Amino acid sequence: MPIPDLKALEIATTVIEEGSMSRAASALGLTQSAVSQAVKRAEAQLDVILIHRERRPLVATEAGRVLVAHIREITLRIERVIEEVRATALRPERQDLRLGMVDTFASSVGPLLIRDLMEGAIALRVTAFSGLAHAHSDALMRYEIDAAVTCDTMDELDDLMRFPLFREPFVLVAPARWGEALKGRPLRDILLEHRLIRYSARSHTGSQVERHLRRLRIEHPHVLSFDTSDSLLAMVAGGVGVTITTPLCLLQGALHLPALAVLPLPSPGFSRELTLVTRRDELGPLAPRLAEAARGMLERHTLPQIVGQVPWLEAIAGEMILRPLAGETDPTG
Repeated sequence: MPIPDLKALEIATTVIEEGSMSRAASALGLTQSAVSQAVKRAEAQLDVILIHRERRPLVATEAGRVLVAHIREITLRIERVIEEVRATALRPERQDLRLGMVDTFASSVGPLLIRDLMEGAIALRVTAFSGLAHAHSDALMRYEIDAAVTCDTMDELDDLMRFPLFREPFVLVAPARWGEALKGRPLRDILLEHRLIRYSARSHTGSQVERHLRRLRIEHPHVLSFDTSDSLLAMVAGGVGVTITTPLCLLQGALHLPALAVLPLPSPGFSRELTLVTRRDELGPLAPRLAEAARGMLERHTLPQIVGQVPWLEAIAGEMILRPLAGETDPTG
């Protein structure tokens, strides 16, 4: 059955509601003849009688009453479809985005970013994945995801585009009651007296910490290691030992912060960077827009949380958001 003339159905509905061809014509700004023809056209298309013409005022048939009950809803749905089609035409051609995120970013920034991507029309449909950095590297190369927010820049891989987002210093975290006693002491001395609770070696953050300890020629027994910040910080809060972590990792385990002392890492310090990594030229203009959206969320929402929990970080907060310099393109090779 061909799709009926929606305008004719709306005119017929108005006639039924007004009870008169002339009043319907006046309400619609049409001639009475045009209204009459539209009603006949609607009836012919549906192959039903919609109005008892012998009665005054005009009265709907049973079929006409069903039309009146549903036509407004149908019209509203069609208007919504038209709005969505027009909005889609204004969006980037990319229709889907499969985004991988390291756990610390996913739990702190992820919900805000995903909502912005979907409701802000940067991408129509977003599928998000979280996990350890190495998993995103593999998924990107297997074309299982389109982009990853990761602490692994995958420098060993070619044909990738990298958009720096965020740099955060590693900090020393201890049970709150140890805080004053540990301030200003060398890391080597601290680790001689207290257990070091580690991130697992298979995590990129854990590998960074281990490299730093090797540079300082600090050897410390491997006793406890965890994949997630929440579990690691729970151990520290319980007085089991100290750890080396980052501000975003602290937010992931925010439940434990009241029981923790967060101290600057004894010199020399080191830092972790979060980077948006994509396959070269695949996302087009979406990639830099995605990077800027992530930076915006970090700056407006995440940094205030970090400074609120660790006030001494306010002095360097402005340096933690990574943006390309004026005149430079955003991605690095």
